[in-house]
Amino acid sequence: MNILADASLPHLDTLFQAPCHLVTYTNHAELLSALLHDNNYDVLLCRSTLHVTAELLSNSRLRYVATASSGVDHIDLDYLKTQNIKLFDAKGCNAEAVSDYVLSTLAYLDTHQKLPGKRVGIMGVGEVGSRVNARLHALGFEVFLYDPLKASINPDFISCSLEDFSSCDALCIHANLHNTQPYSTQNFLDTEFLQSLKPNTVMINAARGGMLDEQALLHIKHPITYCTDVYQSEPKINPEIISYATLCTPHIAGHSIEAKSDAVVHISQALHRAFKLRPPAALAYPKLTLDCSDDSWQARALAQYNPIHETLKLKQAYDKNAEFLNLRRAHRHRHNFSQYQI
Repeated sequence: MNILADASLPHLDTLFQAPCHLVTYTNHAELLSALLHDNNYDVLLCRSTLHVTAELLSNSRLRYVATASSGVDHIDLDYLKTQNIKLFDAKGCNAEAVSDYVLSTLAYLDTHQKLPGKRVGIMGVGEVGSRVNARLHALGFEVFLYDPLKASINPDFISCSLEDFSSCDALCIHANLHNTQPYSTQNFLDTEFLQSLKPNTVMINAARGGMLDEQALLHIKHPITYCTDVYQSEPKINPEIISYATLCTPHIAGHSIEAKSDAVVHISQALHRAFKLRPPAALAYPKLTLDCSDDSWQARALAQYNPIHETLKLKQAYDKNAEFLNLRRAHRHRHNFSQYQI
């Protein structure tokens, strides 16, 4: 198995030992395309920051593309099908980290009297949305679940209507970004949708920036408490959105230490099985001690991760595009909440 992998991914040497042949890259675009063209790689292992296009892969000999991310909107899926290139992703590996992030965001808003009530809508009830739902139920929130696609294939799941969101105090966005009708989510959060919400409704976007029409949000008549981890044209982010947002973080909701490691483990195991090799074992993570004298859920969540720190750095930065990338690279020390012992 000849693998070309993003050098920033963790545990590559441990998870791709002999007989795997591993080469890492740090450059994108033309240099990466040349590497793929000039060498006989079986696998490209990338992150969501790489746009895997027909131009990038042309004349390569790849058999597999693997992305250490849950979303695949950065990959030209149609081209992969025409070239008979199989795709592996890490869907679900960062679900716990993203739901932790949402809990910290709600904790910050509640602590600063910016959460108007306990009626919360969740848009998209997959791996992340289901975990957010479980956490909110445990904390006594009233939750409305919207996922018509899931309802169409799972008779045991009943989706609420979009009209139900008009009575909610907060919305958590966790749907996949796609253009497939009749449930396309591209620019789904448009002027009509935003106008249907109550003034001062909290909206937490930890899905994809392309789901929200950012210009519609900036020109909406009534105020929305917008908290976002994602942006429409990353890494070229709109400074007006940064100014508008109550909380704005650099696309790191799923970037806990365990989530990033588990994603590579998941990909490694899938590739080993595909090549009929013995998969490596899962990694073991030590338990940690949480130092927090306040036993409220808000204090415990914020003791583990507080989104205001990265928000302030992004808001205060002169070059917001550069700061977005710098903060994303620097986000290396956050653990899943479940790693802590109380």
